[in-house]
Amino acid sequence: MIVIVGSKSQAKIKAVKSAFLHYFKDAKVKGIEVESGVSDQPLSMGEIIKGAENRAKAAWKKEKCNFAVGIEAGLFTVKGTKTGYMDTAAIAIFDGKETHLGLTPAFEYPKIVIEKIIKEGKEVSDVFLEEWKENAKDELGAIGRLTVGKVSRDQLQEMGVIMALAPIVNKKYYGE
Repeated sequence: MIVIVGSKSQAKIKAVKSAFLHYFKDAKVKGIEVESGVSDQPLSMGEIIKGAENRAKAAWKKEKCNFAVGIEAGLFTVKGTKTGYMDTAAIAIFDGKETHLGLTPAFEYPKIVIEKIIKEGKEVSDVFLEEWKENAKDELGAIGRLTVGKVSRDQLQEMGVIMALAPIVNKKYYGE
């Protein structure tokens, strides 16, 4: 089985590989560079999902595979939070006919991060570098720093990939 990830991010590739190997022991996972077709810092659930779908379909068109996976993270509004926003990643798995969606657990960034994203148009990784001199694009990621190392980027994204895989691996409940 060939699985193409619409990204060269090692965290995304690792997340997809780990999730697929839970169900498909012969899964071979490779990342390729594609465009998301959305802003660098998506600011709505619609934009996050569109970016994931665009990545999956672009990867499908570029390389022959059984499944193509797109992962797109971003912010969406949530009333009752300290900043008004939470972060999640959408995962789209495209099989050539249908797109299967999943989401990662959502979390809230510190207020300074949200302010700089909304007011100054910065990306999360830019703010972490500027404020704390830390590379949030590394394996730990921003979530790893915020959870004091308990959840890494790839672990967070793996959960979303598993959610998107549910209808693929469990047709009994999805009636397909």
